[in-house]
Amino acid sequence: MIIKEAILQEEFLKIEKFLETFSLKLDNNLTKTFYIENDNSDVIGTISCQDYIIKDLAVDPNYQSENLASILVNEILNYFRLNNIHNYQVFTKPVYKQVFVSLGFKEIVQTDKVIMLEGGVTSINDKIKEIKNILINKFGEINENTDLGCVVINGNPITNGHVHLIEQASKNHKLVVLFVVEEDKSDFTFEERFSFAYLSTMRLGNVCVVPSSKYIVSSSTFPSYFLKDENEVTEQYSKIDALIFKEYFMKNLYIKKRYVGTETIKKMVYYNNVLKQILQEKLVIIERLSENEEVISASKVRTLLKQNKYDEALNYVPREIAFILRSVASSKYGN
Repeated sequence: MIIKEAILQEEFLKIEKFLETFSLKLDNNLTKTFYIENDNSDVIGTISCQDYIIKDLAVDPNYQSENLASILVNEILNYFRLNNIHNYQVFTKPVYKQVFVSLGFKEIVQTDKVIMLEGGVTSINDKIKEIKNILINKFGEINENTDLGCVVINGNPITNGHVHLIEQASKNHKLVVLFVVEEDKSDFTFEERFSFAYLSTMRLGNVCVVPSSKYIVSSSTFPSYFLKDENEVTEQYSKIDALIFKEYFMKNLYIKKRYVGTETIKKMVYYNNVLKQILQEKLVIIERLSENEEVISASKVRTLLKQNKYDEALNYVPREIAFILRSVASSKYGN
C-alpha cells in the first residue's frame, strides 16, 4: 500500500465517496490531500489539510489494525516540515485522540463531539505569553488583581458600533485588551482592520489593541467535515471558541469580563448564548448602537462603500479612520 497525493478530479471523487461511507464530507479549500488504496484500487484511508489545520482523516475499519491513521498523519507532518509550518492544529472526533497524542499532539479543549489538539514547536501557552508581554509593555505588570476587561472584534471595518462597545468596556475597567481577529477571511486584510482599530481607540489610553492569534477560532476555518448539519457546526464551533477563551485567555491574562454586542443574525445570537453559558457572569452583553432604529453594522458600511456611497458610509465609522478608509475602499472596490 502506497500513500498517494490527490491531484486529479477523479481522485477527489473517489475520496469523496469514501468519506460519505462514514457520513463525512470533503472540505473545500484544501491545501493538500493524501490517500491510500488497497490492491483493488479502493480508497481505504485519507487525510487532508488546509494551511496549518489537519482535516478529513478517515480509515476503513477493516484496516484499523494496520496503523494507517498514524501513517497518514505522519505524511501530513512531513508536508508541514517541508513547508516550514511549525505549529499545526486538528479538530476531530474524540475517537481519534490517541492517534494524535501518540504522535506528540497535545489536547487544547474537548466538547462532547469535538476535540482540538495541536502539535509543533510552539503552543497556545507560548502565544498567551507573547500577548501578555504586549500588555505588560503597555500597562505594566498584570496579575490576578488587575481590573482587565476585553472585547473581540473582526472589524471589517470597525464602526461606531464597535467603538461604542469598546468605550463601555473602557469605562467599566481600569484596563481593556481589544483583540482583532487575525484570520484573513474578510474584505479588509488583518493589517487594515488592525490599523483601523488602533487609530479608532488611540484616544482611549486604557485600551491595548492586540492580534487575536489563531486560537480565537474563526468560524470560517472551523472544520465541519465530521458534523452532521449547520446547527451542529455552529454549536461545536461556539463551544470550542468559548472554552479556549475561558481556559487560556481569561485565566492566564487575568481577564475579568468579556464584552459583546447584542446580535440579530441567528448564528451570532446562538454564539452569544453559548458564550453566556460558558463564561456566565464574566460575559457582558451591551445593546448594539443604532441609528434611526437600524443597527450600525460593518456589513452595512461595506455595502455602501461598494455602491460608491462614501459620504453615507463614513457616517457610521469613527472619524479617525474616515479619510484612510475612503482611500482603501476606493482602491479595494475599484470605485
